[in-house]
Amino acid sequence: MSRNVVTPSSDEILSRVRVIVAEELELEESPGDIDPAARFVEDFDADSLALIQILARIDKELTISVPVEEAENLIDLRTLADHVIARAAGTDHA
Repeated sequence: MSRNVVTPSSDEILSRVRVIVAEELELEESPGDIDPAARFVEDFDADSLALIQILARIDKELTISVPVEEAENLIDLRTLADHVIARAAGTDHA
């Protein structure tokens, strides 16, 4: 018996990552209004623990694992979302 695994689309992943980031960083703006180029540390005062919590929620909610060691390279929403999308598609270059 084969199981069909449904992989979320890039737009769905981006949307979920935006929500996770907005919630974990306790941003006042709505997730859809977050500038994809806004930098986590410089623009949102996020620390390394906040980034690890974001990665943990992505792993839990999207079942897409991003190694903690890669967190320092994920500097903004666009980079994070692209990385998660690549991992979901199996095309990451880790």
